[in-house]
Parts: sequence; C-alpha cells; structure tokens
Amino acid sequence: MSYPEEAARARMTHLREAVGACGRFRFSNKFGKSSVTSEVLKVPDLGEDALRYRTLSRLGSSGFAWTLVTVVRVGGVIATMQVMVPTGPMTPEKLATFKPEPGPEEAVTATLIKNVTKAEST
Repeated sequence: MSYPEEAARARMTHLREAVGACGRFRFSNKFGKSSVTSEVLKVPDLGEDALRYRTLSRLGSSGFAWTLVTVVRVGGVIATMQVMVPTGPMTPEKLATFKPEPGPEEAVTATLIKNVTKAEST
C-alpha cells in the first residue's frame, strides 16, 4: 500500500501498538469460537521500519493455525507478507514444539523492499 510518508509512519506506529496490546484475545464468527495469542519477533534490517509477529489461532475443535506476518515501510510504501500454516488438531505437547519460522517468504520480502527502495530513489 502507498500513503503519504507521515501517514505510513503513523500506520506502522498504530500497528506496533496494537500488536503489543493484544497478546491474547477471543472472537466468534459464523465458523465458531476462536482464541488467538500473538508474539512480536525479531525482524531483519529491512526498509526504514519493520515489524514481525506470529499468531497462534485455536480454531475450535478444528485445530490450530499459525500466522507469521512481516510488515516493512519504505518512505510512504508499506509492504506486508503473511504466511499461514494450518495444523489441524494437535496434542498440547506437539503444539508446544511447533513454531514456524520465516522461510521462503524472507527472500521475497527482501527483494520487494529492495525494489521499493530503488523506485523511491529515482
């Protein structure tokens, strides 16, 4: 997404505050009840501002879904990469050992930011 630079800075600040404030929450929709926990992760030096967080959603009796989100700002451009890994039902012991880490999307995100940075300088 592209914004005026100050608006992009403000959006990143708001996102960082929201992720920091919502470590655990619950919601329900037409598919049932769910609970979500989130944690902020270290993010590589990408762009001018970057945030990475991982969430674990309990999908009622259907199991779990991990989501890894990386958000990077360069000037007024905000790029977001989101990867989801649904696991289905798991025992608590197995769930405790399963934490997805950045994978192939890491190179895609870095290339995207490199291209955005290059476009900003021309």
